[in-house]
Amino acid sequence: MSKFSKTPNVWAILGLIFVIALNAYAADSRSKLKPGWNLFSPQQDVEMGREVSRQAERELPMLSDRQANAYIDALGKRLVAHAPGERYPYQFKIVNDTAINAFALPGGFVYINRGALDAADNEAQIAGVMAHEIGHVALRHGTHQASTAYVAQAPLAILGGVLGSNSAGGVLAQLGVSFATSSLLLRYSRDAESQADLMGIQILHDSGYDPRAMVEFFEKIQAQSKGRAMQFFSDHPNPENRISNVQREIQRLGGMPPNARTDSPEFHTVKASMASLPAARRSANGASGSVHRTAATGSSITSLMSRRRTSSTDIAMPSKTSLRA
Repeated sequence: MSKFSKTPNVWAILGLIFVIALNAYAADSRSKLKPGWNLFSPQQDVEMGREVSRQAERELPMLSDRQANAYIDALGKRLVAHAPGERYPYQFKIVNDTAINAFALPGGFVYINRGALDAADNEAQIAGVMAHEIGHVALRHGTHQASTAYVAQAPLAILGGVLGSNSAGGVLAQLGVSFATSSLLLRYSRDAESQADLMGIQILHDSGYDPRAMVEFFEKIQAQSKGRAMQFFSDHPNPENRISNVQREIQRLGGMPPNARTDSPEFHTVKASMASLPAARRSANGASGSVHRTAATGSSITSLMSRRRTSSTDIAMPSKTSLRA
């Protein structure tokens, strides 16, 4: 057989490859998400997040159960493997509080309330909560909000370079703003919440979980609230059409991943183990420990931070780091 007689087969194969690639692209038309403008470097995210996490863990009732914390950290690390952006040193810990809540600090320090684990029916649901928090970290929402606040206070000083320093620590010191004011690190707008929802769905899908689990969890805690202000939604301002937006993103991803996971024996083993522990603390007004936010504004107010007005220069910052647009 001559080489020319093989040519139609080659074209047929190439055509098939093209069709497969085109279908794959059409099936996954996910929302394109990227971090907003930021004064800080990713390394500075880690430094300020680590400092605030130390304060948080001194003030909040941390769960000391080794098995439960090992499980939640391992689950978080599996999700992070499918998160875009910086390779932060993520860590995941459980707060021994009954409120259905979770929060994340810059640089990858993520905290899940025991109440959220208790409320989840399966592993995919708690993974959805964690993926949402990972979305906030990956999109650098905390330091983006801090950057916006700093520029609002002294835009001409920063843009004109009259502060006499190009380091983030120097800028904050001269502005008189403390890193410990976590209202700047956790003040998420409804747009930021929508972005974290969409990225969370993408992470959940790419990790092989049923992405509908996030919708199920939202629906469950909405039903449980029965008109009351559920802490999760006051801490995470509810974007308009939240559930329908998440459902549309699932469609953009092409639906369910192959052999989607919803549960694991380890999840139920940990839940049973926690049920045998002393009752978790019920924080005042449903807030998660000292961390609470005002439902009206969606702003985070962390009393443990505001009580300690640490100077921004207390946090080690790279001395040569320049302000970045």
